[in-house]
Amino acid sequence: MRGDESTGGEWVVEALRAEGVRHVFGIPGVHNLAIYDALLRQQDIAHILARHEQGAAFMADGYARASGRPGVVVVTTGPGATNTLTPLVESSAGSQPVLVLMSDIPLGLIGRGLGALHEVPNQIDCFRPVARLAETIREGRAIPEAVQRAFALFRTERPGPVALSLPVDLLTTKTEGRIVAPSGSRPGCNRALLERAADLLGRARRPAIIAGGGVVSAEAGADLAALARRLHAPVITTVMGRGALPESDPLWLGVLPNKLASQAALAAADVVLAVGCRFAHRSTQGLLLNLAFTPEQTLIHLDLDPTVPGKLFAPGLAIIGDARDGLAGTVAALGAGRAAAGWDWAWLAGLRAARSPRYTASADRLIRVLRAGLAADAIVVNDQTGINYWMEWHFPVLAPRTFLYPVGSATLGYGVPAAIGAKVAHPGRQVIAVVGDGGFLFSVNELATAVKYRLGIVFLVLNDERYGAIKYLQEAMFGRWGEVDLANPDFPALARAFGAEAGRVDTLDDLPRALDTALAEPGPTVLELPLTIDPPWEL
Repeated sequence: MRGDESTGGEWVVEALRAEGVRHVFGIPGVHNLAIYDALLRQQDIAHILARHEQGAAFMADGYARASGRPGVVVVTTGPGATNTLTPLVESSAGSQPVLVLMSDIPLGLIGRGLGALHEVPNQIDCFRPVARLAETIREGRAIPEAVQRAFALFRTERPGPVALSLPVDLLTTKTEGRIVAPSGSRPGCNRALLERAADLLGRARRPAIIAGGGVVSAEAGADLAALARRLHAPVITTVMGRGALPESDPLWLGVLPNKLASQAALAAADVVLAVGCRFAHRSTQGLLLNLAFTPEQTLIHLDLDPTVPGKLFAPGLAIIGDARDGLAGTVAALGAGRAAAGWDWAWLAGLRAARSPRYTASADRLIRVLRAGLAADAIVVNDQTGINYWMEWHFPVLAPRTFLYPVGSATLGYGVPAAIGAKVAHPGRQVIAVVGDGGFLFSVNELATAVKYRLGIVFLVLNDERYGAIKYLQEAMFGRWGEVDLANPDFPALARAFGAEAGRVDTLDDLPRALDTALAEPGPTVLELPLTIDPPWEL
């Protein structure tokens, strides 16, 4: 524990150092310079300078998803702060530990509407709907405590973004404070409830497991595999849970929104264990799947967040606690023995292999080329475009935290900055961002960041000269389309203007060689591929 007198900006940095932070993303501004001065006077934390605050926050999200460590963002007052709102919507939906440290106008001016520089009235109120914790700090000595409280939340509860608003006068004024040793862990599960779950699963004829992002967050992949093998049960993952069980494993069945792979199997199950899964409406009740449970089925829902079970589907048994503890405890309660399960595995294999008639040869070829050309631990960062919807179902994910996708917000512009965050987290791993032409131009400015830090990222831009998914929806819903055609730049020339390597790939047959060359480059490479891929929605 350390206690003495420092500026608020110094306390911010000291608290981050105490929590083991090694990277911070952000942009300096007139009100947050005390934090930057403290950053410049130490060596433990590296700062990554973004070109836009939205990019900085998406970088922090990608960093958190790829590493499991909190992503930290430092931004200035007003527009600098509000520019992070869209990324925080995604971090909230994806339960990602992202801390936004924003400066604010002087404490005495907050809420008075006097037109202070960069003033947003009651700035912190903008963040309350999307943050797990959002507060304005009103005493300098409270700054290190507040920063460490954010990290305690990340360690002990369902993660999500935290927003701290720091008045500029508190950042520049010296004050007493203290740093405490990090502590806290996720709560374990009630053993009696785990024994009940084990009894239900052990007697089930057709048990099934749905594994969500909570399994990945808890690093519970080995425990998931052990339970699935003990039960001889198929495993379906959510998009956030992909890689929790390697998708080369014969027990893996598919991804939850993939109706062909999952709906019939879940309907046939008599006991379903959902672990670390919020049953997001987009994945269960939207365009892709209509999931329901009958009175004859038993749903066991295990989640760290006590508000999650029962929010969409009423469970027969709710268990609150850490996914790793819950899965390991269930395996222990089951003990040795043979599974009672009676699944028709030939039928399940047929579901796993099923492909929509709208799944084109081009989409399949692209996905196969990417999987074959990338290492097993390569990190694939998806934006929101036609091919990414298909990759959500069919790109084989072989390890956790290697498939990043803005599934919650479904926002364009995620792929480029999130890939930068992932590469900062894992500089020795292959990182590729798969983006559309429209989404690429949402955040192409951050290519300058990738160049500045010589980050060897491949940006694969699929160019169909339009917002293709919107065109598809317009045609399907109204029989006509418009206002989706794009006047695109010369993407390779644009990339070279930033200082990146670049090339145009004319056909899918040319992609393997181009990908090999790009992956070997020490800095970023942009590859443009002309390709039109419609999404999988059936309207």
